[in-house]
Amino acid sequence: MKKLLTLVLALALVLTAFSSFALGEGDVYTDKDGNTYKVFDDVQLSLLFCWNGGYKTADDQYNNDVATAIREKIGVTVEIEGIMMSETEKLNMMFASGDMPDIIDAPYWGGTGGETGVIKKAATEGRLIDIKDMVPNYPNIADAYDVGVVSLKYLENDIDDPIFEGARYVLPRQVAGDDADITNWAYGVFVRGDVPGALGIDPTTVKTTEDLYAFMKAAQEYGFKDVNGNDCIIASSYHNGWGVSNLCGNFDEKKLTSYTADADGKVTMDILTEDWVEEQLFIWKLVNEGILDVECFTTNDDLAYEKTGNGTTLFTTAQYGVTINATKQTGLYDSNPEMRYVPVGPLNFKGGEPAAQLEADGRSGSPVLIFPTSCKNIEAALTWLDYINSPEGQILTAYGFEGDTFEYNEAGQPRMNAELTERYKTDSDGVAKELRARGIGYLSNDFYVARKTTLWFGETTPFQADAAIPELEAYKQVRPVEKLPGYPINAVQSLFEGYNEYGQDVLDSDKQDSYVKRAYFAETEEEARAILVEYQDYVKADPRTQQLLDFLTEQFATRDDFIY
Repeated sequence: MKKLLTLVLALALVLTAFSSFALGEGDVYTDKDGNTYKVFDDVQLSLLFCWNGGYKTADDQYNNDVATAIREKIGVTVEIEGIMMSETEKLNMMFASGDMPDIIDAPYWGGTGGETGVIKKAATEGRLIDIKDMVPNYPNIADAYDVGVVSLKYLENDIDDPIFEGARYVLPRQVAGDDADITNWAYGVFVRGDVPGALGIDPTTVKTTEDLYAFMKAAQEYGFKDVNGNDCIIASSYHNGWGVSNLCGNFDEKKLTSYTADADGKVTMDILTEDWVEEQLFIWKLVNEGILDVECFTTNDDLAYEKTGNGTTLFTTAQYGVTINATKQTGLYDSNPEMRYVPVGPLNFKGGEPAAQLEADGRSGSPVLIFPTSCKNIEAALTWLDYINSPEGQILTAYGFEGDTFEYNEAGQPRMNAELTERYKTDSDGVAKELRARGIGYLSNDFYVARKTTLWFGETTPFQADAAIPELEAYKQVRPVEKLPGYPINAVQSLFEGYNEYGQDVLDSDKQDSYVKRAYFAETEEEARAILVEYQDYVKADPRTQQLLDFLTEQFATRDDFIY
């Protein structure tokens, strides 16, 4: 009997010891930095990545190495689906039908137009969960609302729009938790590398719209071919015209808002000025003369990547990294090094100031995460986000596993191993695909909230310190991030009575887009101008337009730190 009792006690001790290592529902996981997380019982959540162009994930989002590791720690798995359609259209369809996922990631650039207006409307109609009192319990994401991380304007007018009546429905994403982590998006215009030499033009001297037009016109007359011997497109963009505005950089004043002061000191909207008409007519001229690809306004990224990757497009736009990646995917980057795209300019601001990526004190519009009332477990969703935004979670999702995909350097910072780093220098897409199959890379790239990876790890993303693309880093230096101090005047537009309704009625971005695209495809400049003026008249015809401008003019005199 005594022996039996001894065996029972021994077995009990073994079971107790075993259970301490097997976390279950209601347990707490403590990471190596002392952060604690509630553990769930295999909660599986769906996330809609509402950005046109789809989303690359591991083929198996549940069983890949990273998802398994996260599930073993906190018991939560999130599976992501992308879209290949208009973001605004998708959001409208989803909220109208009530067929919603657990989490949505979507654009939220501020104001009332486009996706922002749809999200605000959904919030006021009870489609979204109020997370205001929840997020402070998750310290790795709670600072996303700090002024300096987001701007006061964005916080007061969009995140905490007065129409929400004290509730908070959006969690900003891709904001910088430290100045070192502000992303330099490297926007601009880029030209196939063999073009400047053939034409005898130094692309870095192109600083005005007139210079750019002459450069593209000369390329059109030369008759370049792509790597397959086909005729070239002179200029194009990425999905739905993304990047076309970079061709017009010299029309832009160095300011943060779409308002300015007219000659009488009164506030006016940029879209009501002659400068705005002239900017759109420049695009019309490029389309009309066969310089700008007519398909670019409706294309998807796959087709745009193919055109750039084959060297078919001589001038590309949007972000330099996107263009470099397109050529790496096809092999053009290595097979035809003379065709590697190089920066044009960059174009100066209208006043002649050097180009820069302008930022307020904190981001003033961002991607956001929202949680529909269909979310089956909001606590699990926020716990998952809290974990992957911790130092441990960022290392796991970005770098993978110590001794396997990464090692720590002498400073205690994670660095991808030498073998992966060497391959990444010549085949970044192949290495990314290989890592993605294991779950490494995609969660860290797109679901950081207030990023601190440069602060923590000495590099923004894996491979950056050891395999950075020299030409991309050099371009960032000539088009740096620059903060403009002051309180943007558009911060107070929401104080105008009925502003949200006015914005949805009159300033809807889709309506403006319909006028602008009709103008781009007009047969004559006179017809194009008439369409643009028709849009301006449409905006002016609503009496609330002038009332809003009068209100902003009055507000401008109430404080001395307002800026445009």
